[in-house]
Amino acid sequence: MKSRSKILSLFAVCAVALLVLAACGPTGTAVAPIEPADTAKPADTAVPEPTVEPIVELPAVLTMPAQIAGGRPVEILTVLKPPDSQAFQLSGWYDQVARFQKLYPNVTIKGTDYAYTPDSFAALVAGGQVPDLFEVYLTDPGKMIDQGIAADITSVIKAQGLDKVFNPNVLNISAKDGKYYGLPRFAYVMGIAYNIQMLADKGFDAPAATWADFAAQAKALTNRDAGVAGFSFFASGGGGTGWHQTGIAYNFGLANTDIVKLEGGKYVAGWGNQAVLDSLNYMKQLRWTDDVLPRENLGWDTNAQALATGNAAMIMMAGDQFNWMHTTFPDADINNFGFAPMPVKTAGDKSVSLAGGNIAMVSATASADEQEAALWWRLFTQFDVTEIMRSYNNAKNDPTVIVGAPNLPLYVGDYQEKSAALQAQFANLPIANYAIFMDGITSGSTVVSPEPLVAGQDYYAALGTVVSTILSDAAADPAALLAEAVATFQTNVLDLLVI
Repeated sequence: MKSRSKILSLFAVCAVALLVLAACGPTGTAVAPIEPADTAKPADTAVPEPTVEPIVELPAVLTMPAQIAGGRPVEILTVLKPPDSQAFQLSGWYDQVARFQKLYPNVTIKGTDYAYTPDSFAALVAGGQVPDLFEVYLTDPGKMIDQGIAADITSVIKAQGLDKVFNPNVLNISAKDGKYYGLPRFAYVMGIAYNIQMLADKGFDAPAATWADFAAQAKALTNRDAGVAGFSFFASGGGGTGWHQTGIAYNFGLANTDIVKLEGGKYVAGWGNQAVLDSLNYMKQLRWTDDVLPRENLGWDTNAQALATGNAAMIMMAGDQFNWMHTTFPDADINNFGFAPMPVKTAGDKSVSLAGGNIAMVSATASADEQEAALWWRLFTQFDVTEIMRSYNNAKNDPTVIVGAPNLPLYVGDYQEKSAALQAQFANLPIANYAIFMDGITSGSTVVSPEPLVAGQDYYAALGTVVSTILSDAAADPAALLAEAVATFQTNVLDLLVI
């Protein structure tokens, strides 16, 4: 999304790769009940103290309370505990817990490395296993609010003035009727990642601005003898494919509010429109007429792998996947990859970038003391200035922590500007390569559209099935497939929702 991205705790950053891997893709399966980990730090790990002075001073926006839960003993279970396989990050997490518990000796924090998926979380709800502090995709806060799973945290948000610090376009996703139920932790945006050298070799400075020119460009970049596809996207099926196709359809004219509409007191599927059909016909053209896609339908990881290994010249992806690419393929020259806005249907149109991410929420079934402790733990890890600097300094000692991916600005105003400058100081990604995209976000020539907020994961799965069929069968009729999928989605999903 941006080089002006939000500041995350190092240990929250380390969990992003796990969460994004599943984000908006196919839903998972039920998980076993969560077993909280103890808070004893392994004896053979150590995290260096901060060493680098910041070039800017980050404004203090948080006033920690003198006491939590009135000093009464309270124990909470939180997500984002790194797994045992990540020794450095896990050690840092234990250290951060210890610092918080030194401030509030009555609070005991236990953690889990559980990573959210809609299906597995439903199992936790049914089994009464929801952590006191949990996270959901940006598609799902409304469900958590309507079902009474998330607690109202409005009083603290407003008392701390955080409603003036967060980007309202992100914060309001977890708001209802003037009340806040969640804290945005990270937000990604979609664009076109590309191999700078491959494009330069064919005389291109960047990905084309319109879909028509983009198809021609992809044809010029495709080299079957060398195993290079001109363009690739998440096409392996299911929700992930529907997620990417939605980002494409936004740039054929689909509006977020078209996907599911509220009409006559019921939800109505509106995504069987011309914009979606145009996007499906375009994908059919790329596969069967232009022949610019990989021979195999690639998934979240293999799509980015194709770019990293030189098997695709351009791919659609979320900007924060540069983190995964850089750690997974350290021999690939990260300086050879750029990030540009999505192409549009007509020259001069604003590019639309699909945005998603994770929202932290507090369990409504936790006690008042547990809710208070969980919320302040989240705020401490995200906004305490000393913790932020410690996380950036620690990142210099851990090559698996990547800083500088093009993400959506999580904050606004002076806090965002200082956060961006601080991130630039510690960046280990080539943020200049993402300027085309970030300049579009800053200038407004690229606008951000959120994910569908009503039955979003079900919608993605339904659309993904349509795309998979089109890509596997040259005779498939996009219009007929779309109409059938919309009708089934209406009957099997929307008609069952209670408003």
